[in-house]
Amino acid sequence: MPNGTFVILMPTDSDYKVLGYYFTDKRIDFEVTNDLFLRLHLDHSKNTYNFLKLKDVSLVSYLHEFKGGRLSRRASGMIIGLIIDEDEKPEKFQTSLKNAASAIEMIDFFSLSREEFEAKLEEIYVEHLETLIDSLDPSLLNESIINRAKEMLSGNKKDRQIASELLVKIENKEHEKISEFYKLAEESLDANDYDKAGKFFKKAAEAAEELLETDLSKTLKHKSKISNKIPILRKNRAKMVQDARAAIRTENFHSAYIFFKKAAELSKELMDANKEEEYNLKSQALKDYYTVDQKYRK
Repeated sequence: MPNGTFVILMPTDSDYKVLGYYFTDKRIDFEVTNDLFLRLHLDHSKNTYNFLKLKDVSLVSYLHEFKGGRLSRRASGMIIGLIIDEDEKPEKFQTSLKNAASAIEMIDFFSLSREEFEAKLEEIYVEHLETLIDSLDPSLLNESIINRAKEMLSGNKKDRQIASELLVKIENKEHEKISEFYKLAEESLDANDYDKAGKFFKKAAEAAEELLETDLSKTLKHKSKISNKIPILRKNRAKMVQDARAAIRTENFHSAYIFFKKAAELSKELMDANKEEEYNLKSQALKDYYTVDQKYRK
């Protein structure tokens, strides 16, 4: 799971501006310096995606250029980056970074303060850059909850009481219930028992809420609500993929890219990150091919 993200804007009237940061671990000491920006800017002059291993951190980043409209008059684009672990595969984040950049472009960030933008960035991180499977990892949950408890121990009496309760719950391994319930929910889905799956997703959400894992709890509640819709969503996705492949066979690449795009959107609703990434990559590849093909047909 990424450890944090940052966004660098490249205004037309200056070199760069850091729009904001979001870190999953508040102890991370990271800052975009002039030297780092120059390194990223140079690397991105050659590649849209870039992997950079520094002394203390590893970064994967994406250059998103603004094309036309009011934004391009004020900035040439932005660089969105992720701080990742050394053993992570940088390429797996390419589609997520691109989707996150598109979401950021829709925000009127010129009118937002740093604090307001970083609140939006946290939402985008959770939606586009943090995978659900990573969030369910018991060891990562353990670390996240302990860090939260440590911060609360320096607070008021109520915070200290909550922190103590969280540490007791960790000792009792209550955080492991989240992934256990999730596994049972997935097994129920495989057995086509969607009512049972919804109940297990709900239990997982309640366990997450008890441990103050608010974002994870919201995600699991959503999974619970859509459990009964999963069969039709999967059926519709399979139809989109079938139509995309049929379009490729007839060399109708524009339609194929649209169908794969719809399959990716359905995968996102299903919270199937792997399939969302796969179909987004296929859609983008077909879109690029179609664009080049049309250019040289003229």
